[in-house]
Amino acid sequence: MNMLTSRKSYLTAPVLFAAMSIVLVALWCAIPPDRLIPLFDCNGASPVELMTLPLFFLLIPLVWLCSPFGGTVKRKVLWNTDVSILAVMAIIRETDLHKMLFARIWPEIATSFTGTVFKMKFLKAAGIPVMPKLFVIAFFAVFFAATAGTLAYFIVRLVKGIFRLHPVCWTWAVFGDCAALVLVVDRIPAFLRHHGFDGPAMDKHTGTIAALFKVFEEGGEMMMALFALMGILQAHLWLREGKSE
Repeated sequence: MNMLTSRKSYLTAPVLFAAMSIVLVALWCAIPPDRLIPLFDCNGASPVELMTLPLFFLLIPLVWLCSPFGGTVKRKVLWNTDVSILAVMAIIRETDLHKMLFARIWPEIATSFTGTVFKMKFLKAAGIPVMPKLFVIAFFAVFFAATAGTLAYFIVRLVKGIFRLHPVCWTWAVFGDCAALVLVVDRIPAFLRHHGFDGPAMDKHTGTIAALFKVFEEGGEMMMALFALMGILQAHLWLREGKSE
């Protein structure tokens, strides 16, 4: 059975997601937190982070060499460009280039503001000049236009495809699950600390629970890149075999 384009290949992505999640849990159980966390999070220099970044880079040449979109050349160029922009946004987020650029332009604000400036509390903060806020707003605008616009265009087709057990739709649904997982585990530690659930287990360097969240945050980002690559290749093969988009 072809694991990418046969009718039963809709199970490929969910099975891979389950298998990789089991591996992440096994690593969390087997390796002490103080040794595990640096493997996943070390200011962009951990093994997992260094493996994730090239996977996002690969999305750009892959989408142009193996376009997953049918129709006219103009339509392919439009959507290939959209995917490339999304890949660049993922790379920027993964490397924190937006934060480094902000700190280079407005170092005083970056060092004096508690936490990241790319949050609503920065936009609501008093005494901040207009230009830094406009910079943050512009970043959010580009990010949400690219992500929300793409999702809005394909969401009906995606949902229908999920119910029809379309392999490509299931792969992109798993990609979306990974994205949601990353967002949730990224915010849970701060939420727990805000509500008083702090202690040794939540220590960001040695905490057991903090290690679990970090493993699934960084591991989830790697899975996002892998499923995005798989979804593009899968859709391309699907179209090349003469099947409907």
